[in-house]
Amino acid sequence: MTDLDRRYDAACRIAREAGAVALDYFRRRDELAVEHKGVQDLVSNADREVEKLIRAELGRLFPDDAILGEEGGGDEAARLWVIDPIDGTANFLRGMPYWSMVLAYVVDDVTEIGITMDPLHDELFAARRGRGATRNGRTVRVSGRAGPAESCVGLSFNFKQDGQAYARMIGRLNAARFDHRRSGSTALALCHTADGRIDATLSLDCNSWDCLSGLILVEEAGGLATRYTDGHTLLDRRAIAACTPGIAGHIRDAADIGDIL
Repeated sequence: MTDLDRRYDAACRIAREAGAVALDYFRRRDELAVEHKGVQDLVSNADREVEKLIRAELGRLFPDDAILGEEGGGDEAARLWVIDPIDGTANFLRGMPYWSMVLAYVVDDVTEIGITMDPLHDELFAARRGRGATRNGRTVRVSGRAGPAESCVGLSFNFKQDGQAYARMIGRLNAARFDHRRSGSTALALCHTADGRIDATLSLDCNSWDCLSGLILVEEAGGLATRYTDGHTLLDRRAIAACTPGIAGHIRDAADIGDIL
């Protein structure tokens, strides 16, 4: 078993264990202590406790690997775990069934492993570079749709980004006849792009922990996806896109956010 094999197997197990803890918090969410990190940007003790669990287990198994997390921070390193304990915290706290927990393993700025767990639906999405993408162990592929009028785009928005730029993007998507959804979890929207439930995901302003796992999932499922570190560090926020190949040109035109596919 190679080092990457060990890390992949461990990440899948940790994601399920952490997902079970997050699900227990979700069922007791009225008891949670909630804080505001910014405008419409929430964090609870569930986020912190789930991240603490993930960090502890990764640190025990792979003490020489660095960790970068949404709540606990961290720095870049040659071998790095990037984690989001709950992507979609606002949904989580409102009892809405669209949130996930995320693990990605990055070596020299290249994502080698991506794991996203959807505890509510018991779906584990997993990808390893060059090995394909799976949902609960079964291979997934992007949709293969070829035109805007038959395609649906997953979107994300936060108050750190330019609201007018977001509105202009919506206008271009509408003009091209794309359907679109803003679900509240970029990580899970990328999973659903990888398995063909939707056809693309777009974000004008994204953190690495929200999307690294999903980007490799889409790529390994046969789609096109932004390489996060092209011109950026993992500590930067940036625009990202991922889609089934047949609509890539339309997505570039509608998004108008540079060469990110």
